Amino acid sequence: MFDSAVDNLLAEAGMTESDHLQKTLLTLLTVLMDICECLELCLGHAINKEEERLSSLPHAVSSSVLHVLYCSYTHCSTSDKIYGEQLALVAAPLSTLFKKTHSLQQAFTSLLERPAFCDCSSVNVIEDLTAVCHRLLEISKVVSGMDVRVFASTLKILSNLAVQHAEVLKENLDVAAILSFLCEEIVNTCYHIATLLLQNSQEMSEQSVLLLRQHLKLAVFLLKIVVHFCEIFTNCLSRAAAWLLTLLLSILRFQHEFTLTPDAFIDEIQHHLLVGLKPLLCLLLSDKEFVAQVASVDLVSDSTSVCLLCVTILSLLPASDAKVRDVWMAINDLHGASTSILEILFSSVKHCYMSLVLPVCLHGVTRPGKPPVSVSLYEYTCTNLCGFIACIPSRQFPVLELCLLKHTLSWDAYTACLAIDAWCFVGRYGDSHLCLQHCKLLMELCSTSLPSLTVDPANAALVDFRSYRAVPYINLQQALFRLMKFTTAEQQLQLFEEMAVETHLGLWSCMPVPYLHPDIVHRLKMAALSWLSQTVTALKCVDMVPAQHILNLGEALTVISCLYRQRCGFDELQVLPLVLTVWDLLASSIVGHLFERHILALLIDCSSYLLPVMDNCSLKEVVGLVLTLMPGSADSIKLAAASFLSAFGSKVVSPSAEQMKILAHVAQLFRMLLTDENPMIHQRALEAFSVFAEKTNHEMVVSLCLQEDSTLQQTVVNYLSKISCKSSLSERNFILSHQVETVRGWQSLCVNNLLHPNTSLLGKAAESFRFTEMGHTDIKSAAAVEELIGAVRSSVDQLRGLKACLTDMSRRQLQEAYDKIGALL
Repeated sequence: MFDSAVDNLLAEAGMTESDHLQKTLLTLLTVLMDICECLELCLGHAINKEEERLSSLPHAVSSSVLHVLYCSYTHCSTSDKIYGEQLALVAAPLSTLFKKTHSLQQAFTSLLERPAFCDCSSVNVIEDLTAVCHRLLEISKVVSGMDVRVFASTLKILSNLAVQHAEVLKENLDVAAILSFLCEEIVNTCYHIATLLLQNSQEMSEQSVLLLRQHLKLAVFLLKIVVHFCEIFTNCLSRAAAWLLTLLLSILRFQHEFTLTPDAFIDEIQHHLLVGLKPLLCLLLSDKEFVAQVASVDLVSDSTSVCLLCVTILSLLPASDAKVRDVWMAINDLHGASTSILEILFSSVKHCYMSLVLPVCLHGVTRPGKPPVSVSLYEYTCTNLCGFIACIPSRQFPVLELCLLKHTLSWDAYTACLAIDAWCFVGRYGDSHLCLQHCKLLMELCSTSLPSLTVDPANAALVDFRSYRAVPYINLQQALFRLMKFTTAEQQLQLFEEMAVETHLGLWSCMPVPYLHPDIVHRLKMAALSWLSQTVTALKCVDMVPAQHILNLGEALTVISCLYRQRCGFDELQVLPLVLTVWDLLASSIVGHLFERHILALLIDCSSYLLPVMDNCSLKEVVGLVLTLMPGSADSIKLAAASFLSAFGSKVVSPSAEQMKILAHVAQLFRMLLTDENPMIHQRALEAFSVFAEKTNHEMVVSLCLQEDSTLQQTVVNYLSKISCKSSLSERNFILSHQVETVRGWQSLCVNNLLHPNTSLLGKAAESFRFTEMGHTDIKSAAAVEELIGAVRSSVDQLRGLKACLTDMSRRQLQEAYDKIGALL
């Protein structure tokens, strides 16, 4: 009868408007309302029956009532499409129909709550209950956008019924469909909340506040149901794992995307939504399908939320079973690739650049008796990562160590910094033997990755020093510098015997000199002076200088510069004659073509430390040569010149015939650097000028720098007054073009150092890793091969992005590498 009345309504609604049509529609709607009232009376009569008679009530009544509820709600929800322009004629009866339908639902709910009606003693009753739950889910989907109260009450019925009879329903109930629907509704509700916050970022109206709190209350209610379902049906979560992951990521967005919004509701939202994250995650940690979904998540589109999810997982794993920890440390994603939760964390950090740069503030670790402190995303991630590392067993250290090494070699600054910080945590809080082994590994890697002597066919003596500044090599140096501080004096001497400074001078130049044993520092100084003296002698005595001498010169100058920078310098009177001889050779052009910009920058840097002991004649020669190098020189040389001028502020040039010439050269150097088109050079020049003007006794240099240039005067005044200025479009274009040139310049180095397995740092690391019996195992050859193959794949992916920049030489090198790989197969 109900279906017949609905069909007649649909047929009549398509007619043209008339008085007869209005009466017909009202009559049919009245029929629907009468049917709902009749069913409600029947249910009321059944509820008042005695318990023993209620148990014999046919369960077919449930299907009839649910069918009426579904059809009635559906008719109300689609009324705008059914009635069109005639909707105004039936608005009041439709509202009444909706109310009566809801009243029928409440009566049916009261019947379901009677224990006798839900006596699950037969298979038929279990099937009826399953059908009721599935029908309630369909009704929930219909009313989700109509009325919040009806929607919440329907889901409450479904939840209570499913949880109450979980033991008998778990085999037949489609838990995945229920969880997927709930997760989708929470995600949509979170989207509405975010939209309201963005639309009312300045000030919220009273209506917006009420609507936001309504959405928030609904989201919290649905989240509680999801957690309850996951707690009861723990073995039925795999099919809903994808939606559960989407739900977690959506909630986590509120932890970082709105931290900059000055809104009073942010704390309330985070408090109510985030409180359900950890209970839900605790239930999902052991689900292998969820683990695979996390491993396969898209890191680019939602990297910060993935990072926060990984951090939350790391905070929960120490309290989990050992089997659960093992699963997360050796994950197989949906494509069959092997990874770990640490690998996913580092990969997500790599894509979190904006969140790491912007002041995204999160709640840090709260200390007893101290107020809560907000920390940056990097500190939050690093703190929780180190807390997890402190709890993992030693048998999982190979996974940790390989992960840290791999990402220490990363070209991404934040990823490498996080890996180095975590590595230092291991070295600081691990045993001394472990720290010693790590230092040995890093020293071996650094020594094997020192710049090879690349010879230019057009000039057989030209040395390529780019590997000195290659980012992975610098990261290794930084990690070694920090880990060496945690070694004992005996361990340092042991390392010194294995890696003698006489043959590994460049390696020891990156050590923390104040923390080294005094004997090591003394031998380091002597070796640097010896190398520099031998190289200078060789440069003076031969016409064609071997490239090895140029490399030795670079290493010696690097050590001298590092020792001065760490306030462990030499006797200046020992170093000065050698440095001046190098400047003389450069001035005479005997070996001028051999000086690569790296050595020139080091030479200028060393000269800045020797300024106090230079006489005017030497000073005039050095300043004049630095000025000669400026036009068209590399950025590294200009930056070294800026540091040189900053140190010049403390130099007092004694009155002599050379004084005015020296000061004029200094003023000209300042003008060239202050007007440089590179914003970085310009900024460093302003800093150097500020220091120089504050310390110098030669005030005339300041006026010489700025005379006849009002624009430069205003720029300097603004900087000294701390008045910010916006960068121009030309400056931004310069930076972008400079980055493109840098990518092209490093292209061949990527081919040489990353593609070929025999020069792969990661491949060498896999061969070098050796662990003691204290929880560590030797890396198998198969693992080493796997790492090498991974390095090749990664390099190919990088080269694919640089395809447009490949030169003919690079293509030939790639072809040679391809032929070698083919020969192996």
